[in-house]
Amino acid sequence: MIETDILIIGAGPTGLFAVFEAGLLKLKCHIIDGLPQPGGQLTELYPKKPIFDIPGFPSVLAGDLVDNLMEQIKQFQPGFTLNEKAETIEKREDGTFIVTTDKGTQHHAKAVAIAGGLGSFEPRKPILKDLEFYEQEDKGVEYFVKDPEKFRNKKVVISGG
Repeated sequence: MIETDILIIGAGPTGLFAVFEAGLLKLKCHIIDGLPQPGGQLTELYPKKPIFDIPGFPSVLAGDLVDNLMEQIKQFQPGFTLNEKAETIEKREDGTFIVTTDKGTQHHAKAVAIAGGLGSFEPRKPILKDLEFYEQEDKGVEYFVKDPEKFRNKKVVISGG
């Protein structure tokens, strides 16, 4: 069982910054996230996109913001349980919590902070014949633009928002 002062559910920018704030108070943190890497939407959907609404930064690339947050929290040595989703939260008689993931990992924490953001990312897929074939790597259908260079000087069709 993983023991921590604060268990943070969600490794997006809010969850990562919560680690920093807790660390300043000498509280040990552990983060659970269903994605395979920290950063949430910023890493998963648009790491190369500039963001304009972060205090103190007129503009910052989403991926750079995640890198900076990870560097900022490194000094507090947070733990990470990635690629697992928090499934149950049980409050114990002593006021602490047991959080169990979908893979059975148990976490014991004095407090739980939910920084879930937008949750899992599931695109609405068009109903097209043989769509699964074209969804394979480098076959043409993409749902997120992680690397804009992949599309430079190519003809593309964008559907949806």
